[in-house]
This record gives sequence, C-alpha cells and structure tokens, in this order.
Amino acid sequence: ATKVSKKYTEGVVLSGRLEALFRVVPPSLYLALAGTEGEEKAERMRVMREQGCSELEAVLHITQRLDEARGIGHAT
Repeated sequence: ATKVSKKYTEGVVLSGRLEALFRVVPPSLYLALAGTEGEEKAERMRVMREQGCSELEAVLHITQRLDEARGIGHAT
C-alpha cells in the first residue's frame, strides 16, 4: 500500500477469496478539515492571520489550494 500526501491512499485486501488493490481519494475539503499534523495546523493558522479570517474560512482557502494542486477545477 502507498500514500501520496494530500492526494490519495492505496490499500490492499488479501483474503482466501479476494486479492484487490484499492485507492481512496478523499475530497479536498475532507483533507483540509482533517488536518491534524503540526504542519497542517500551522498552515491553517498562517492563513487565518494573513486573511484575517475564521478557522472555517481558512479551511475553505486551503481546500481551494488543494483542489488547484490536485488539478481539480471549479465550475464558473
């Protein structure tokens, strides 16, 4: 199994009847909300200071950045 930070996690199911590789690609919002690592918390605080915004608004800013980094466009 592998993990690409902020993009996806792969896992393997091995049993007597099944062998499968799967990939979990969570939405950027989930990744931004779940950010509990020190660097993720620091990024959220930095955005809050720079933008003068709430924690929720900072998460939404980070979500947009993650979408852009992952090549996910927003409809206009």
